[in-house]
Amino acid sequence: MNIMNVVYNRSCHPKMQELTDASVDMIFTDPPYFQYRAQNVKKLRNHKDVVTEFAFDGFRSQEEYLTFLEDILKEMYRVAKSGASGYLFCADDFVSYLNQIIEFAGFKVRKVIHWHKTNPFPAISSRKMFANSMELLIHFSKGSAATWNYKPVNEMHNYRNTAITAADIESLIIKYHGENKIEQLLELMKDALRDGTLDNLIENPICIGKERTRHKTQKPLKVCIPFIEISSNPGDVILDPFMGAGSTAIAALQTRRNFVGYEIDAGYSELIQKRFDDFLTKNPGFNGEKPVIVW
Repeated sequence: MNIMNVVYNRSCHPKMQELTDASVDMIFTDPPYFQYRAQNVKKLRNHKDVVTEFAFDGFRSQEEYLTFLEDILKEMYRVAKSGASGYLFCADDFVSYLNQIIEFAGFKVRKVIHWHKTNPFPAISSRKMFANSMELLIHFSKGSAATWNYKPVNEMHNYRNTAITAADIESLIIKYHGENKIEQLLELMKDALRDGTLDNLIENPICIGKERTRHKTQKPLKVCIPFIEISSNPGDVILDPFMGAGSTAIAALQTRRNFVGYEIDAGYSELIQKRFDDFLTKNPGFNGEKPVIVW
């Protein structure tokens, strides 16, 4: 039986082997990115506009990196329940490789989701490159996805206040009542909005303000929570083998889910503990399993 709401200050490999088979309802994780191009931009490491994961790049080759992720994905498959969904952040460099590895592990790749960062780091003009305002998120499942909680598409985009709503469509139906073809089309549009038709795009800025920690690639809660709510239910267990700043854990707590995760860096584990303390202070009535770090 797994201990709930715990982050182990250990590497997920091989520590994850201690988890029980078919014991997690969802996977949500942001593994290290193999920044092979960084070898050619060493002079940019301290540039104020460059944020990369140099500290995480301990891989000697692309093959070593992909083998590492394949081993982790096989363990994810073992511990996932039938019908569990998973989400894995990745860079555009390796998305095609990861799609294949995910399927080799036994999962079914469902869709590549695009996170549009509305406040990306600016491009460096001397390098003659476009700013990188997109990050990818691979959605996969163990068999057919067991949970799919529809969410209004407007909630996935930061322009929700100006987006069309079901109420807007209803007013148009009243206006065009009796004009059959237009009225039928509007009814279909209203049904689509009410049912929460979702596309593979989410728009949100990178972490800013009080939520921001010193973790360089921290994922904002507004990007994590929608997918957690779509693919899991309250009381479910979410696995994150690469906790980083602990966003998956905080998102789980805020949505009444449980979690289990791993973070090899002691400094980041301390950061997660502080976020746990802040959550418990702000939520004195929290009656779930108290979140802890196991050192």
